[in-house]
Amino acid sequence: MKAKLQKHFAYKYKDKRIYKYVMVVPEEAVNELGWKGGQELELDVKADQLIIKPRKSAELREES
Repeated sequence: MKAKLQKHFAYKYKDKRIYKYVMVVPEEAVNELGWKGGQELELDVKADQLIIKPRKSAELREES
């Protein structure tokens, strides 16, 4: 399974172009993981790898 990283122009601030990055994840992977649109995910970078996991509802309540 593959995903694609895309660079999108977000806005311009003081003559600097600011970008956001979007990763396109195949629908079959999203379904297999049980993820839903709009769900918050936690990112962790370790040894040149990006680890993505869903945020637990307890973590979300602590921030509110």
